[in-house]
Amino acid sequence: MNRMAAWVISAGILLGSTAWAGEAPQQQPFPPFEVDQQKVDKAIENGIKNLKSKNSSHLAKSQHAGTTVSRRELVLLTYAHSDVPEADPAFKELFDSMMADKLEATYCVALQAMILEEIQRVKHQNRIWQCAQFLVDNQSAQGYWGYGSPSIYVEDIPTTTERKDVSSGGGSGSVKKFDSLPPPGVKVKPEVKNKKKVEKKREGTANDNSNSQYAALGMRACHDAGIIFQESVIDNALKWWKGAQKDEKLPEEPVIEGGVAGPDKPKGGGTVAMSRAENKAAPLGWCYVNHGEHKAYGSMTAGAVGALAIYNYIKDNDGGKKKSWKRDKDCHEGLQWLAKNFSVTYNPGPYEHANMEENSKHQYYYFLYGMERAGMLYGTEILGTHKWYPEGAKQLIADQKPDGSWGDTDNTCFAILFLKRATRPLDVATHSAAQMKAGGK
Repeated sequence: MNRMAAWVISAGILLGSTAWAGEAPQQQPFPPFEVDQQKVDKAIENGIKNLKSKNSSHLAKSQHAGTTVSRRELVLLTYAHSDVPEADPAFKELFDSMMADKLEATYCVALQAMILEEIQRVKHQNRIWQCAQFLVDNQSAQGYWGYGSPSIYVEDIPTTTERKDVSSGGGSGSVKKFDSLPPPGVKVKPEVKNKKKVEKKREGTANDNSNSQYAALGMRACHDAGIIFQESVIDNALKWWKGAQKDEKLPEEPVIEGGVAGPDKPKGGGTVAMSRAENKAAPLGWCYVNHGEHKAYGSMTAGAVGALAIYNYIKDNDGGKKKSWKRDKDCHEGLQWLAKNFSVTYNPGPYEHANMEENSKHQYYYFLYGMERAGMLYGTEILGTHKWYPEGAKQLIADQKPDGSWGDTDNTCFAILFLKRATRPLDVATHSAAQMKAGGK
């Protein structure tokens, strides 16, 4: 038995090998990545050069579902995680444009909150607060999001922050002290001392799990920037994701046991078709909305796992110390689905916007970024018997085009965000130096 196989078995995450008691076993430090870091770094460098070469085109806006959207924020997030300085002309061109615009679309606002929290979350706290107001006002009564529309209540929030809020390390001449050093590769962010509450003022409309998973990312950024959400907002978001999980006939085969105590819950408006004992995490996923006749597929399932982890983290209200996302059965089931249907070469499952084409390239890079978020947020480097990062990184390096892109702008951004392991873990302390080696923050 080789060293890697022994480690996987000892970590207890081979399908069917481990009984979970409500929480996955603590993983040992992940072995060194089986990728060439120089190749990863070069791929990222060439990808950023490609994005910069057409920087002004990222300012273009278009109409989708009656909402004005652009790729500006996605590119900016990619720059921010790829260490492009704020003073860089390419960064500044997009950033100044973003800050001059009103908040209009769920995707863009969620990404904007992520950008601002990443670069200067104290300095930009009021703008992040505005993003939070937009997001809660575009959440439906059922807990989901659509493309969104401007909220007049955003204008009630001041655009500037008092100078005392801006300091990240004390007054002039002071020295920032830390109780303990962060893991290598983890960006040290300023402490947020002033908290801001946001109150939902209206109900949103429309419904899709793509906008909803990005709204969760934006909510996490707002939370980390000191924004306090009403419990009902978080509870409704959790209720939606749990209710939208697909009810699928499950085969008679071993699965990883686990989950929280209590009977299996009906999901998606139906009865869970399980012919096995309770308290087992079966492979169940999500589709685009909550279509009873549609099966789960990769990009929506990966996004759902990340969203569940985020909302449990926010709901803990203790800096994530309770780690409720580690004990959420629906989250475990989503991870099981990703393990059972693992791929780094296609978006697994029937893609419902392309005649239910199975295991297709539709939204493939979007799926890979979703899988990166699921792995980083939950805190697992293994899905079933697969090491999701090394396998995905090797494939992305092989797929990169001579011009440095992975096709269009969106795909290039998603590929770089995956390679950078851009998602900040909910539990930073458990990520070793080896885990953070590829530049995750």
